[in-house]
Amino acid sequence: MSSHAIDKDLLKRIFNQISGTPKDEDELVPEMAIQGSGYIWCYDPAARGVTRVARGIKCYIVDDTKDNLGRILVYTANNDAILIEEEELIYTGFD
Repeated sequence: MSSHAIDKDLLKRIFNQISGTPKDEDELVPEMAIQGSGYIWCYDPAARGVTRVARGIKCYIVDDTKDNLGRILVYTANNDAILIEEEELIYTGFD
């Protein structure tokens, strides 16, 4: 499995955006959501295991480089960094 690089500046921008205090000079990070209802099991690289994530939750793409299973790294509103298939995400704009 390939290693996903985490851009610390991007994470800071996401944290500021979630908290409602984005800096004027920073570009907003587009919000996504996990499609559907119910739950999905996703790989959590930090915990080196799978975690249950609610569908419909907001998330932000941290690294769009696909691993060997076709997953990208996203940060969810529940403070999880998970790998998920891009097809599972929908663009929600800037709610």
